Amino acid sequence: MLTRERIGTPEAFFLTVAAMIEVGTLVGAKDIVDKVGVDTWLVSPLETLTSLGAIYLVTKLAMKFPHLDLLGYSQLLVGKWLGWLLSLPVYVYWLGLSAEVSRVTVDVIKNTLLPRTPMEVILFTFILAAAYLAKQGLEPLARACVIIVIIFLPLTMLLFLLVIPRVRVENFLPFLPQGPWPVLKLALWRISNAEEMSFFLILVPFMQKPKEAWKAASLGYLLVMVVVVIVLTTCQGVLGVDKLKYTLIPGLAVTQLAEFAGTFIERISLLFISLWVIIVFPTVSSLLWASSYLLGCLFNFKDYRMLAFYQLPVVYFLAIHPRSTFDVKRFFFFLQPLGLVVLVAIPVLLLMVSFFRFRGRGEL
Repeated sequence: MLTRERIGTPEAFFLTVAAMIEVGTLVGAKDIVDKVGVDTWLVSPLETLTSLGAIYLVTKLAMKFPHLDLLGYSQLLVGKWLGWLLSLPVYVYWLGLSAEVSRVTVDVIKNTLLPRTPMEVILFTFILAAAYLAKQGLEPLARACVIIVIIFLPLTMLLFLLVIPRVRVENFLPFLPQGPWPVLKLALWRISNAEEMSFFLILVPFMQKPKEAWKAASLGYLLVMVVVVIVLTTCQGVLGVDKLKYTLIPGLAVTQLAEFAGTFIERISLLFISLWVIIVFPTVSSLLWASSYLLGCLFNFKDYRMLAFYQLPVVYFLAIHPRSTFDVKRFFFFLQPLGLVVLVAIPVLLLMVSFFRFRGRGEL
């Protein structure tokens, strides 16, 4: 039996926020505009609604078994070996995500802050530091998330507020030129972008008030999506669709304009990237902590924390494999459908089994 720490609902909320905000938020507008063009700004609000449904499924399942983690209630519902097999894809998902987020972050660091430093050095240093925080355990990780979100998130959002006067309404027109279906289809597909909400498959037993898992998850996700909507809408409103398609890091391109908005800090865009990297850092640490914990459960290790370091060779190999920034999405293509499996298919399956096996018996 693994020793469990305890965190309160506020810590779970801040952990959710810190874990979900990635450097991908800075480049997300480019990915969306390639698919829906001028309707890019509509995708995130619709994505919020569809993803909240998936988050509800995840937390509903976990709250039915508040003293068990994913492996525990999976084995209770479908048997030892099938429960083990259902948990394995979640581990692969978290490990793959940690590699993808690390690579995207390192690419941004190299292209902006450290252009002369070998990418291998940046990557190794980044994941080693992330693993060190993950190894400390959930409580220190959650406290770090509280501090980082409270201090650094408002500062980064302030830079986007400085460029709002540069937003042009015509960059959002015409409205739905291809009809609503492309936007709706992309919003459904992007449910898997709520990747870190899958933490609640194992996080609920660590909470002091497990019944508040849905509250922490939903409020944390809504705050993150407010940030995402502000960033993506500002990028489209300032740059326009044509420029978005060819801008490598739209979020950075937009904040560079803040240097001409009456600010007194030189190269404020580089300060912005530095702040954003600090916010992203807990994402990789959280993924390494979650994958370490689940791996410890799968193989019944008493102390799972050191596994954060033992996983680093795999994370490093996966992250370094794409030859360029443009190859990253193609290499990690499997994470999108796997995310739908983890966030939707597995919870739905286990909820259905739970309904038929424990109908009328209440929560366990």
